[in-house]
Amino acid sequence: MVPLAFAVLLAAATPASSGELLYTTNCASCHGIDRAGTPNGPTLRGVGLASVDFFLITGRMPAAVPHLEVGDRGRRIGERLPLDQIRALEAYLAPVVAGGPPIPHVAASGDTQRGRRLYALHCQQCHAVQGTGGDLGGLDWAPALRGVTIGAVADAIRAGPGEMPQFGEHQVPDSDLDDLAPYVMQLQAAGQPRVVPPFRSTGPVPEGAIGYLAIVVLVAFVFIFWRSDTPAPHREESVRRDEGQKPG
Repeated sequence: MVPLAFAVLLAAATPASSGELLYTTNCASCHGIDRAGTPNGPTLRGVGLASVDFFLITGRMPAAVPHLEVGDRGRRIGERLPLDQIRALEAYLAPVVAGGPPIPHVAASGDTQRGRRLYALHCQQCHAVQGTGGDLGGLDWAPALRGVTIGAVADAIRAGPGEMPQFGEHQVPDSDLDDLAPYVMQLQAAGQPRVVPPFRSTGPVPEGAIGYLAIVVLVAFVFIFWRSDTPAPHREESVRRDEGQKPG
């Protein structure tokens, strides 16, 4: 009993790491003290550091409200963790999240011509040709690629956050990632045309809305001009004929 009591006292006297304090303060209420998840947040066990890094460096986590992820929240109101705290938190969580994809390391300079072909193959169908995002159906939306860092692009490819599929090394090897991620950054440097929501890109939702609007305008146009071009007596005769009365 004495050695056990001594061990408990020693553990209590040992200061917690900065990563542990950050987790307790910012994450435990949703992901649980044991990192196994709660009704307010999923488990972190086996998710991989790429997933943790993506949500932290994009400002989606720590979340202000459970289940509500807002990208670049820290850029707007100063709630994103500083990079040194993010790295301390990741070091603390590394043993727990082990088993999932690690943080990928990509070169800032790659073959962007090859990256363009890879983007067309893997990304364009959801994020659009110019990276403006697009409708996925069912209220799901592929986000625009504006303002993202090369690290966030690489993390997202490996971790597959949200509706995005996870691309492992057998699908997108590291050599492809070195070309694909810089091409996405080149898309940002080239600039993207400003568009007005909800018509942010082509797709079934905006095209359907335009079609319905065109039908409504056409029906209103025909009704207004048909009524105005028909003389009053003829209109009355038409009404009586429709009601089964003989014209006087």
